[in-house]
Amino acid sequence: LNTTTCLLDPCPSWLVTATREVTCSWLQGIINASLQEGYVPPALKEAVVRPLLKKPSLDPAVLSNYWPVSNLRFIAKVVESVVVRQLPQYLEEAAYLDPFQSGFR
Repeated sequence: LNTTTCLLDPCPSWLVTATREVTCSWLQGIINASLQEGYVPPALKEAVVRPLLKKPSLDPAVLSNYWPVSNLRFIAKVVESVVVRQLPQYLEEAAYLDPFQSGFR
């Protein structure tokens, strides 16, 4: 994961990464609880949204020339990456996917 810090993070993401031997167990507990309950706390859904100019050559005074870029909390990014890794295997094992579907898998 990219270790950029969101303004909403209570501590810098580099600190969590640097102390992963200590923080790994509580982070794992939060992620497992979220996945088992099927619930993501509202605080993890918050993001800081900033405008980003689509191209440097565009007029910055025109609002349609911007993309909204969301900066999520560090822990939300970790939860998302865990789900991305585990969901395909779960769907295959539970036979939720149509065996005749080949696209968009």
